[in-house]
Amino acid sequence: MNLSKELHIYIVAGEPSGDYLGGELINYLKKLYPLARFSGVGGTKMSSHRFKSLFNMNDISVMGIIPVFLRIFSLIKRINLVKNDIIRKNPDIVILIDSPDFNHRIAKSVKKLSPNIPIICYVAPSAWAWRQGRAKRMAKYFDHLFALLPFEEDFFKKFGLKTTYVGHPVIERIKKVDSNPTFRSKYNLKGERILILLPGSRSSEIKRHVKYFKDVIHNIKKDYPEFDLVVAINSEESSLIRENLDELLIIENEEEKLLLFKEADFACATSGTVTLELGLSNTPMVVIYKMDFVSWLIISNLVKVNYVSLINLILDKESSKELIQKNCTSQKITKELNKMIKNKKYQKEQIRDLQEFQTLMNFKDNNNFNKVGEVIEKILIDKN
Repeated sequence: MNLSKELHIYIVAGEPSGDYLGGELINYLKKLYPLARFSGVGGTKMSSHRFKSLFNMNDISVMGIIPVFLRIFSLIKRINLVKNDIIRKNPDIVILIDSPDFNHRIAKSVKKLSPNIPIICYVAPSAWAWRQGRAKRMAKYFDHLFALLPFEEDFFKKFGLKTTYVGHPVIERIKKVDSNPTFRSKYNLKGERILILLPGSRSSEIKRHVKYFKDVIHNIKKDYPEFDLVVAINSEESSLIRENLDELLIIENEEEKLLLFKEADFACATSGTVTLELGLSNTPMVVIYKMDFVSWLIISNLVKVNYVSLINLILDKESSKELIQKNCTSQKITKELNKMIKNKKYQKEQIRDLQEFQTLMNFKDNNNFNKVGEVIEKILIDKN
């Protein structure tokens, strides 16, 4: 590929995890293509790489059937804005990160109007869990899919979509964690053990889960006064946590969060990417999740998998206890944490499972962005 050409790479991310991945991707691609320029939609992580977002990423960071419905007209307006921006700028390649309900509509429209623009989907939708017809439709408007989970490559290839398992960006982040100084020494923690509480990354998740965390904190402090309790949260939602859990140590910095994961003894985690981070850090956990009633009523009748935690999905068994929807109560969370804390055999079994999970995720492989770069370069060469 001629590095002297000024490539234009268009990237769209719609939520914090996608913004982080977009930032890492831009940083990597700049090394491959020093003259490349980037535009699209992103958050603070992408903006730190001289990326100017078309609008605030939070405008499209919505999850759940009811919240999406309430903002449908605003979202349609944003979809059209991005689509028109891509058509007008005619970039060399478009990379759409996660946020399938938003990004897939963009891909479909752009492919129809400008079929020669290569479009990559980065992060597969959970079509293997529900709405499997999406996989077949995706093959019509995406040129390639970058999958984060090992089983996704074979699944999407069956539907005619070129797919490459590129590994999860969490892997590289955890490999880079410098454990000197340790988390304990940095924050002068004197407790015998550390329990992490992770209420979610979106405001809707936090509001739904924080009442359970309040009760759990009270119970754990009473039963285990020797424990240090720490809350980890992304900076965008830290004010909401401080309003409710200000008596605890609150960690917002991503690097310090991963350092915490490596040293923590246990975690109570809202289902999501954070469970992968904990799993790759060998931290035993209880997984919780609760959504609004209508969304759950619809999704529970469509889901085709037995677990919500990505670790359990990859291991194909309930290694980490899942307390979902009606089972997500303060009493049940406390009971499961007690079991995990007191039962040494249970702890060891989960840690052994997490080591198997790391093997399946190719944790010891080299930089996974190398695979991303190889595919992008091939697409650009084929185009030219």
